[in-house]
Amino acid sequence: MTIGTNEANIARVYDYVLGGKDNLAADRAVGDAIMAKAPHVRMLAWENRRFLVRSVRRLVGHHRVHQFLDIGCGLPTQENVHEVAQALAPQTKVVYVDSDPVVIAHGRALLTTNPGTAMLEADLRDPDLILRRAAETLDFDRPIALMMIAILHFFPDDTGVHDIVRRLVDALPSGSYLVISHVERQPRLEKIVAGLRRPRRPAGLPGR
Repeated sequence: MTIGTNEANIARVYDYVLGGKDNLAADRAVGDAIMAKAPHVRMLAWENRRFLVRSVRRLVGHHRVHQFLDIGCGLPTQENVHEVAQALAPQTKVVYVDSDPVVIAHGRALLTTNPGTAMLEADLRDPDLILRRAAETLDFDRPIALMMIAILHFFPDDTGVHDIVRRLVDALPSGSYLVISHVERQPRLEKIVAGLRRPRRPAGLPGR
């Protein structure tokens, strides 16, 4: 797969904001532009990551959930779901889902030696495909944690995202969990987003 070096990518921008190394000059330029407008973005990104880690540890350690379906996972970066979960319970299975070819290529390369994980290329707007492919790795007769971390706010209401989430949740067995983080809509944040529209466009960010 050919990866363009002149065009920013949202997954790599997020990696840069988190302090990762899997990003290019174009990604860093967009990340810097965002943080210049909203200096707290790096802190928010880290708090979002910490929430993910806390959630996984709680689900595995307290609720004994050993299956995860992580939709919109982004690039493997700091403390991934499988690393956190399998450190507590090595038998844990994790299915990552993303529609970004860059994420898929990187993730599959990283996970080749981990039989308890899978990387699916699929779009959130095709929940039936996600469920069908996830069932190749996960047992839908046992509890599953559905992770939707910082993904839903990228989809406008008119995409039917509420129905999509309902379809996914309805397919989960009894004892399953849904974990969501979402950008809060506030007038102040609306102004920040409006000011970022130009630098965000090259990164392919359809967020509100």
